[in-house]
Amino acid sequence: MTAVGRRTPGRSLAAGVLWSLVQLGAGRLVTFAVTIVLARLLVPEDFGLLALGLLALGVFDRLKDIGVGAGLVQRPGPWSRLAPTGLSVSVGAAVALAGACAALAPRLADVLGDEALGPVLRALAISLAVSGASVLPDAALRRRMLFRQRTVPELSGAAVKAAVSISLALAGWGVWSLVWAQVAASLAVTIGYWSVYRQHDFPPVRMGWDPSVAASLLSYGGQLAWVALLALLLDNLDYLAIGRRLGAEQLGYYTMAFRLPELLVISVCAVVGQVLFSSFSAQAGDPVGLRRQFLSATGAIACVTVPVGAGLSATAPDLVPIVLGDAFGSSVRVLQLLGLYAAVYSLTFHAGELYKASGKAHVLLWLSLAKLVAFAPALWWAAGHSIVAVAGAMVALNVVFGLLRAAIVRRHLGIGVLAQLRPVAAPIVAGAAMWCAVVVVGEALPDGGHLVRLGSLAVLGVVVFAGVLLVLDHSALTRLRDHAGTLRSTA
Repeated sequence: MTAVGRRTPGRSLAAGVLWSLVQLGAGRLVTFAVTIVLARLLVPEDFGLLALGLLALGVFDRLKDIGVGAGLVQRPGPWSRLAPTGLSVSVGAAVALAGACAALAPRLADVLGDEALGPVLRALAISLAVSGASVLPDAALRRRMLFRQRTVPELSGAAVKAAVSISLALAGWGVWSLVWAQVAASLAVTIGYWSVYRQHDFPPVRMGWDPSVAASLLSYGGQLAWVALLALLLDNLDYLAIGRRLGAEQLGYYTMAFRLPELLVISVCAVVGQVLFSSFSAQAGDPVGLRRQFLSATGAIACVTVPVGAGLSATAPDLVPIVLGDAFGSSVRVLQLLGLYAAVYSLTFHAGELYKASGKAHVLLWLSLAKLVAFAPALWWAAGHSIVAVAGAMVALNVVFGLLRAAIVRRHLGIGVLAQLRPVAAPIVAGAAMWCAVVVVGEALPDGGHLVRLGSLAVLGVVVFAGVLLVLDHSALTRLRDHAGTLRSTA
């Protein structure tokens, strides 16, 4: 094995999932705590303005390495040959795109309908340039599935963002407390990744250029870059529609409601997806094994994401006042719908990792284009009514496209729709039963304080979900316990 060769899957996969979830859990715990604090220091317009800034920045961020990071993980060959060209492309592209973002900031502010966005975008462009330098060391760690070593860089970024944002918010910096926290976090993460890279048995790397390597990385990564760009647009169509049609204040309510399912459901899917992509890429020549691992992962993830999403929805009337404060009362009905959206979205999330690892990224590209055509007018129409209508449209649209994704998996990967449904059926039914029980009991409970009510409803939800899941699938909890034991022993 070369200094940055590949590790075989199996126990490396379990360890990767474990450490990625540790990073996610610790990082999201920090973010969750900071969100509670900042919700009481800033106004909804501040969060809405940052959301618009990150939306515009995201267009450049998704293209910052032109897919080279994923290419460095997936492409075969010695690291000493891939790395110099990969470093040159990733850093050069990030700097160029950061300059373009800064130059286009006034025009983007006009497009998004808020003049205050221009200076915010110029500052956020700094974080784009800085983060481009972290692509190569991060890819090196993921290539060898050394996810534990990613813990310090990722958590240092979360800690720095927390410290800077709260300090500046207390000093009265408003939205700029969020902006400079984003820049500081990017710097901390980049420094952390290079420190880890140099502390382990990775060879030194300098910028270089090999035309054949560049062609290989860009031919693979270029497709993923366009997929990522379309995914960014799709993931933020609701933000864009609300910002343009309803303004920053309503976007602030919606953004903060979205923050909870994003932290607790969607981020879990994204982190597990990173690990699965590395594992799938290492065994791309074994289609049977890939399909088996995909179904196993989908069922296990549904046992976590479905109850969490349904729980967020059912407990929103008590959760929002506790977490965000009474000022965000308009976020309650939005969270009730977005919790369900997150649960639905998670069920077919990881099919994309199979496409990418199997060299079928074009499937994701065409699916993204189809979603764009369907989602854009529907969300624009919904934003003409209210943020609640937008959240409802998100649920309905993702149910329809979840079925479409299942049909596409059947066609391109040979996994029947019923085979895909089997591992998630029990969690879906158990989640629905839990949601109904919590909503009904929540309506009947006396007003004894939001915290007491939330604790009681959470216990009820866990009992109902576990009980129904056990009745429908006798081995589900045993498999989850065994899986958790495997992860602990692997660590």
